[in-house]
Amino acid sequence: MTLFRRGRTARGGGSRRARLVALGAAGAVLAAGGVAEAVARDRAADRLADRMERRLHTALDVGFGPTPVMVQLARGSFSRVEVSGEGATFRRFTGVDLHAELDDVVRTGDGLSVADTRVSAELAGAALADAVATMTGGALGTAAVIPDPGTGELVVHAGPAGRIAVGFRPELHERGIRFERTTVKVGERTVPDALAAQLLGGTPRELDLSGLPLGLEPERLAVTASGLRLELAGGSTTVKA
Repeated sequence: MTLFRRGRTARGGGSRRARLVALGAAGAVLAAGGVAEAVARDRAADRLADRMERRLHTALDVGFGPTPVMVQLARGSFSRVEVSGEGATFRRFTGVDLHAELDDVVRTGDGLSVADTRVSAELAGAALADAVATMTGGALGTAAVIPDPGTGELVVHAGPAGRIAVGFRPELHERGIRFERTTVKVGERTVPDALAAQLLGGTPRELDLSGLPLGLEPERLAVTASGLRLELAGGSTTVKA
């Protein structure tokens, strides 16, 4: 009985050692595959980010969704690419926060083709100040911009102690943004429209957004608690490397 038990113990120990070796080998393969995937993901993200950062003048984060990047690289296409950045330069605006989603990104001979693009851009702080300077031709100088989601207006405060308040209602117009001036106040007193026009120039003011990359065109515009949100969309297009 004793010999029989020892024999089973020996065979069981050998079996356990074999399983441990197999599990260790499998773990090593998985670990190596994970490292290779991480390296491929980082390199692909860096290449795409470099192309976009030169235009937007800010650092970008690039993601590729749950599908392994090595699989997507092998087939030469990415089902979904997500790009996020803060403080980007967008046309005449600086300090723009953005998030973009690009669908069916395929490598071509001289660049990339993209089936569909959606971009959400948030203008706050410096970006809104730039917008005000543009729409008023610098007439208000350095100004603070207070968004009012309730009225859908941007209220610009300028002058001594910010006593001059100018309301602008942003609206999409064709391929740009039109800023319709509403009321102008000095303290509690409303300035007549004719005098306001002399001081600030004619209205409305418009910002042209035609000819954007990726075929993007403005779709929705909203005044939020933090500023101005612009949503854009683009269809099938190509981008040169």
